[in-house]
Amino acid sequence: MSAEDVTDQICDICRHREAVSQCCGCSRALCKRCRNMEIYVQGDGEVTIKYFCPSCSQDPRVNPPMACKKVFGLEDVTDMVNQEDSSKSGRFKIKLKIT
Repeated sequence: MSAEDVTDQICDICRHREAVSQCCGCSRALCKRCRNMEIYVQGDGEVTIKYFCPSCSQDPRVNPPMACKKVFGLEDVTDMVNQEDSSKSGRFKIKLKIT
């Protein structure tokens, strides 16, 4: 199913927003908020992005990177940067926005 095929559908997870992609594991229609993005690198160095519903995202049989122990993920780094430190004024905050 292509992106055009899901644009007229409602998200199968939240049932509130318009679907923009499809789960690579179970083929459910997903909105921007309910999809989880994984970046895959092929053997030839080609990068692809796959989208998963919350349950498929956590299943290592569907999403093999979940079987690996992650030292730092993008969310962890963002949280570390955004930690409050009263001794440093004028710090900036990082906000993730994946569209």
